[in-house]
Amino acid sequence: MSSINFEECLYFASARLNRIVGKVSDSRFKQYGLSSTAAFILMALSQEDSLNPTQIAQQLSLDRSTITRFLDKLERDGYIVRQANGRQMDVQLTAQGLALQPDLKREWAALNQAYLDQLGPDFEERLRQSMNDAFEKYQAQNK
Repeated sequence: MSSINFEECLYFASARLNRIVGKVSDSRFKQYGLSSTAAFILMALSQEDSLNPTQIAQQLSLDRSTITRFLDKLERDGYIVRQANGRQMDVQLTAQGLALQPDLKREWAALNQAYLDQLGPDFEERLRQSMNDAFEKYQAQNK
């Protein structure tokens, strides 16, 4: 019987790393009652006066249905407001969502510093760039 070396599988390697990276990230934003994804949505909204869910999904490389689920919670928690604009929905930060931005940006910087400290700046940059390159290559081949 031959053995399977899971470390030779890209899915296994990326999922294993993603679990660790996700735990580190989620721990930074948990104190605000937010997941990493919710925090990233709020930070994306801080870059524009308003975005629609499709724009947020594209910016964060997530499914629109995932964004909708997070927007539902963020709206219930008072961080965003959604307003109809013709056939689309515009999403904007509320005063509460805007007030949270300095904290989120501080946590974002601390999160990135934690990755640099753990991996070293050169390796972190190569890893991040390789992952981004692989994503772009996959996207280009699967349009």
